[in-house]
Order: sequence, then C-alpha cells, then structure tokens
Amino acid sequence: MAQPASLAAVPEESFGKPGWGRRGEVELAGQRVRYDRGADRLSLFDTVATGRAPLRYTWSSAAGDSEADCTARQTEVTGGVLALATKPWTLNCRWRGASDATLQIGEGRVQWGQATREGSYQLDALTLTLRSVHQLEGGAIATAAPVGYEMLYGGQIVGSVDLSRGVPRLRRPDPGTALGRAVTEAALALALVWEPS
Repeated sequence: MAQPASLAAVPEESFGKPGWGRRGEVELAGQRVRYDRGADRLSLFDTVATGRAPLRYTWSSAAGDSEADCTARQTEVTGGVLALATKPWTLNCRWRGASDATLQIGEGRVQWGQATREGSYQLDALTLTLRSVHQLEGGAIATAAPVGYEMLYGGQIVGSVDLSRGVPRLRRPDPGTALGRAVTEAALALALVWEPS
C-alpha cells in the first residue's frame, strides 16, 4: 500500500499470520487480540445474493479489554456475467468494555473507476475519518479492492493499515493515547473482517 508522507517516520507493526482462520488469537505489540469471524452468502435463484460477515474481537490492552461486535453486508444482483451491488458493502461496529465507540464505513463514491470506502470511527468527542486505499506502493494502476485503509484526525492522516502483503501492517500513534487506541480499534476491525462471500 502506498503510504503518505505524514506516516513515513511512523514504525510499522505487523500482526496476524498468513492463512489465519475463522477464530484465533494474535499478538499486537505484546497485547492479545482474540477474534471470531465468518462470511455467509444467501442466494435466491442465482440472481440475488446477500452476503454477511460477522466479526467479534477482543483487544486486551493496558486500558482494559475492548470488545468489538461488527457486521459487514452486501447485496448483489447477477444477470449473466454482470453483477451489480444493489446494496453496496458496509461495515458497522460497536465496542463495549474499555471502549464504547462506533464505526461505520461503506462503499460510495467512485474514484478512478473504483468504488471507494469511506466512513468514521467515533468515541465521545474523538472522530476519525476512514477511507480505503486502492494504490499499491510503486503501482500506477488502482486496484478494484482496497489494499488498505487510512485513518484521519482533523484532516491529517494519523494511521494506516496495509492489507496488501498477507499479514496486516499497522502504522499508528502511541497506543497509550486516546488517538492511538482509536486508530488501533478501527484498524483491527478493518483488518480482521472478511468480505461477505
């Protein structure tokens, strides 16, 4: 994923493992993340298909356990070789425990021929803007699917999660701060959720 200049000096942290499955546990900077996820698809006469991808994860940090409950959804209509998203991809999350944040992101605006994803993460007065990235590092052509996400605060990119290399790579502010915890919670949800299949 192409990284903005504002994150060039921010260290990259990898988490997860290639081929991680439906449920498990990973370490992020020595802190445990337990997850359980899935992806279901209901099809009616091979014409209308609704996908749903539930995700639950718990991040055990110094601030306490933060538990997320998320669902990604998408509905498509298929005719021959063409498929049209009648209800584009959305992801909604709600946290409890050490955090009571919410996250909403979805496909919307078309940019460079790609349906970009935009949304927000909100915890009390702290709001992050979320947007998908469709440009690989050094690449000239945009990808159809997101290769990562950027998190903005006050119009400045403060964090990112790169999903293009098999194992997610996170760049974030100090996780001991409210901004760092917010970026971490949003990045974990975006990295762990499966696309509705």
